This record gives sequence, C-alpha cells and structure tokens, in this order.
Amino acid sequence: MKILILTQYFYPETNAPAHRHGYFSKYLVERGHEVTVICGTPNYPAGVIFPGYRNGLFNSKIENGVKVIRSWVWITPRKGFIDRILNYGSFFVSSLIVGLATERPDVILVSSPPLPVAFSGFLISKIRRVPLVTEIRDIWPESAYAVGMAKKNVFFRLMERFETGVYRNSVKIIVNAEGIGRRLASGKNVPEGKISFIPNGADLDMFGKKSDTAEMDGKYGLAGKFVALYTGLIGLAQSPEIMIEAAKILKKEIDVVFLIVGEGALKSKCEKLANDYGLQNVIFAGGRPREEMPAFTQRADVAIIPYKNFELFKDVIPSKMYDYLAAGKPMIINIDGEGARIIRESQSGIVVPPEDPKELADALLKIKSDRKAADKMGENGRKYARENYDKKKIAEKLNELLVSANDLEESETTGN
Repeated sequence: MKILILTQYFYPETNAPAHRHGYFSKYLVERGHEVTVICGTPNYPAGVIFPGYRNGLFNSKIENGVKVIRSWVWITPRKGFIDRILNYGSFFVSSLIVGLATERPDVILVSSPPLPVAFSGFLISKIRRVPLVTEIRDIWPESAYAVGMAKKNVFFRLMERFETGVYRNSVKIIVNAEGIGRRLASGKNVPEGKISFIPNGADLDMFGKKSDTAEMDGKYGLAGKFVALYTGLIGLAQSPEIMIEAAKILKKEIDVVFLIVGEGALKSKCEKLANDYGLQNVIFAGGRPREEMPAFTQRADVAIIPYKNFELFKDVIPSKMYDYLAAGKPMIINIDGEGARIIRESQSGIVVPPEDPKELADALLKIKSDRKAADKMGENGRKYARENYDKKKIAEKLNELLVSANDLEESETTGN
C-alpha cells in the first residue's frame, strides 16, 4: 500500500510529531508499505535551518526506507505572529504543491497542529480522490488561543470552519490522548466511531539501555547532584518559569540542580530570570538530538512535566511522559487531567497544583528524601509503559487503521 504522510515536523527535529512519525513511518516500511513523508526543512524550534539541509521546494531523499520530501517553508528565528502565519502558510502552500505532484497514494495521513497542514491534506485527498486520515495532537485553533498565539476574531472563526470541514471529510480521526477524542465528540460533533486513540507510545528499547553518564556529569557539573530533569519545548504551553521559581526556592539545597534540555520561545526569558535571581542550580543544555535523550533521562533522579493552567491542556498526554515512563524515572506533573491520571494509575510520581512553585519544590524534596520510594515509582512507570504503551504495538495499531481506511474507501467505491 502507498501511504502519504503530511507533517510539518520530522526527524531530525526533536519535537513530538517528529519523534512520532519518524518512528511510525519506519515501522510502516518494515510492514511492507511504500511510505512518502512530506515535511518542512528542519528548523524547529530555533527557526534556523539544520546543518546539511537547504530550503527548497522539492528536496527528496530516502531515509530508513522512507521517501522524505522536504518542501519549502518560511524560516526565521523571530517568533512574532506574522512570522508564525508565514511559517504555517508557506508549508500549507508548498506541501499542497508537492502532494499534488507526487505519485498518487492509496491513503493520506495528515498530522495537526499546525492546522494549515490539515487543510493541505484535505485538498490533496479531495483532488486526488484518496481517503484521508487526520491526526489531531492538539485541537487548533483553540490551543493557539489558549497560549495567546491567536485571538477570537474573524480569522479564528474561519479557521474553525476549515477545521470542521477536515473532520467531516476524514474517514478516520486519530487522537494521541483520549481526552482530545472526548472533546472532539462533545464539542466538535465528530462521531465517536470515527475516532481512534493511538498514543505516542514508549520506546522501551531505546530508553532501557544503560550508558556511562560520567561524561555528562563532567560536562554539566552534575557529579554528586540530585538532578531534576526537563526535556522538550520551552514554550508558552509549558509555563517553564515555574521551574525557575522552584529553583529559587531551593537555591540553598546545594546538591539539587534543574537540568533543562530544549529550546523554545521562552528559553531566553527563563535564562534571564535565572540570571536575575543569581541561580547556580539551573543548567540550560539547549536543544539536543533525540539520540542523546536516553542518557539525559538515565542521569535524572526525577523528571518534571510543567504546564500552563488551562482547561484544554488537561486533555493532553505530554509526549515526554512516555520517555520518562520508559526510562523508569519518577515524575512530577502540575496539571490535573490525562497525564495526572496516568501518573496516579501507574503510581509513578506526584501530582501537584498548577503553577505553584512551592508545591513543585516540596515534591522534589519529597522524592529526594525517599530514594527507595522514588525507585519504586520509576519501576511502576516502566512496567505500566510495557503493559499499556509499547511503541511497537501502537505502531501496529496505526498500520491496521490505515489498511482499514483504504479498504473502507475501496469498498465504498466498488459498492461492495
């Protein structure tokens, strides 16, 4: 079967959709499918083209058996509203052109956000008469409004109408958190039978490997330290300032350090805040390749999952949670919802109130003071991941869904 995947972000970028579809596309090839991925030139989140890549309309290369076509996208390190619109809009146009020029697929899988890429997939599916499977990782434009990226104006309402059209014309809709599926069914009138839950999953093999962390200790000054780790986007939804405020509270705990690995719109703000407070217990490691994440998680004593206190984010399962589960690390999350449910159900960490640095600091000290209990949390998490979120099993579920979507379309076409 010929599968076309549209995702603005893809390996070697290090955000959730890049990880997700890098793994899934490779798995689908191993299952015997011809997979083509249309994505942007890698630049996220710094807005700088990765070394070894160029920004063109039709750069094609075979990677792990996957045909990867990188189409042109507006790239700039600026984070203003107009620049974001140009970034999303340029990929919408270029991916549409490339998608119409490539060999006709049997099924299209499009991943949103950003929302414009879903419009591109929708138009390609309509023009080429190919079944569309739409993946919703966050509900846009609501999530953009929640973090202040959008206002509820005429443009917002227009986006909502396009969004509804995509849902209506998709043969299947994938969500990576069950809360998102419930919100689509109740708030967007999407039939429950059309919605399938396919989470990101935990790479148990990748994060189960052991390695020597002495070099990391030397590089970041971690020897003898209790390490509170954060990995991923340092952005608006994460409210990362809470970690800096907690670090300020714990500045006298000389053996406690916050290791923040990632880039994003609020990184500079957090660095300035830490500098203004004179903090020596916050280390910014910058963005690092996916291949280095197991070493970071292995070195951590506890992993932090902060979020902005907004109702919509309660439906999200943070992608970094799967890495922490697979690595067997205790976690602290500061928003109630799907992520908190998993932590409680697996007994793998602590849930604290939202945007409360004192509660976060207290939870860190609690885990630090009882290493036996912390180790048990980590063991519980890895066991839970093995039983519920094995990435190989999840990838097979996606394979079956895409095959069924193609079969459904063929059945409707032939009248059988």
